[in-house]
Amino acid sequence: MGMKSVKFQGVARNFYRPDHVTLVDCYLRHVVVHDSMKIISAELHDQAFTPEQIPEPELPQIAVFGRSNVGKSSLLATMMRRKKLVKISSTPGKTRGIFYYRVNDILLLVDLPGYGFSKAPKVMAAQWQSLVEAYLDKPPGPTLAMHLIDIRHPPTADDHAVRNILEERQIPILVVATKGDKLSRSRRMKSLQVMAKEFDVPNGTIFPVSAKDASLPTDPVWESILTFIDGVE
Repeated sequence: MGMKSVKFQGVARNFYRPDHVTLVDCYLRHVVVHDSMKIISAELHDQAFTPEQIPEPELPQIAVFGRSNVGKSSLLATMMRRKKLVKISSTPGKTRGIFYYRVNDILLLVDLPGYGFSKAPKVMAAQWQSLVEAYLDKPPGPTLAMHLIDIRHPPTADDHAVRNILEERQIPILVVATKGDKLSRSRRMKSLQVMAKEFDVPNGTIFPVSAKDASLPTDPVWESILTFIDGVE
């Protein structure tokens, strides 16, 4: 297992490369977090509903994946400190486009449509895969993938399928556990251990966050993203 050490604002991080796949492992015990990630600007930069509409932006792209009910929209709104910027649908699986959010003029958070919605017909699942794979395969592609998993449940077959899609393309992955406020601290830690084992990553490398609980902020996620971008530039 190779290791690449990167520094960002004095904080050392390790990025592991098991086999030939790049994965991002940011140890919680080593994280030094700023009081708050200051968002100067955040806006909808572009959107795509068909493969032909997918743009080729120059800024680094952070592709955000997650099941339809994982709380992706709420988390993105929290990360950007813009509650009204990201439309939060009351119907899981309704959003079918790709939305590019420009943050601080330094990167794009790319909101991919949710997957795994049980009531969605098979044709919609096929459309999801076609659109997402077209996005991943169109240069320059994402710099990093943020894979959201509901902390209350073990990773599903769909979660593993998405991870395989990313690993096949050697796209670095940062796993984030959403809805951390729904579990007690002890159950939260146990769930993170199960998740780490499922994805074959070291314990302590998955961030628990919450869009509702300030004690589970998104700052560690932001710092990991910025550290990684700084390391690959």
